[in-house]
Amino acid sequence: MRTFSKILTLIGSIILIGCVGYLMVGWWDEKRWAWLAIGIIVIAVNLGVVFVRLKPTPKPRDWTVDEVRAVIEPIHGELTQIRTLRRADKGLTLAKAAELVAQARISS
Repeated sequence: MRTFSKILTLIGSIILIGCVGYLMVGWWDEKRWAWLAIGIIVIAVNLGVVFVRLKPTPKPRDWTVDEVRAVIEPIHGELTQIRTLRRADKGLTLAKAAELVAQARISS
């Protein structure tokens, strides 16, 4: 399902870039500078969307309870521990990080 939404987002962004680019030619000829500036902003934002969607997401690593405990031990507060664990592993989902922190806190 995520792949389908990613493809639709990419197609929509590319179509929007093309349409706004086409309109910008007319705005340039008619000297509509405000609309031209808005068009440039829209294209820049959509290029950012395309870049973010095409950027590969890292795969989460397999954590043991001892490794999780070593990362979160000096940190107080469950939410801060979850955030710290997700910073250590960029591919880790929020639900999985919360589960790992809960297991590490129970077994300590």
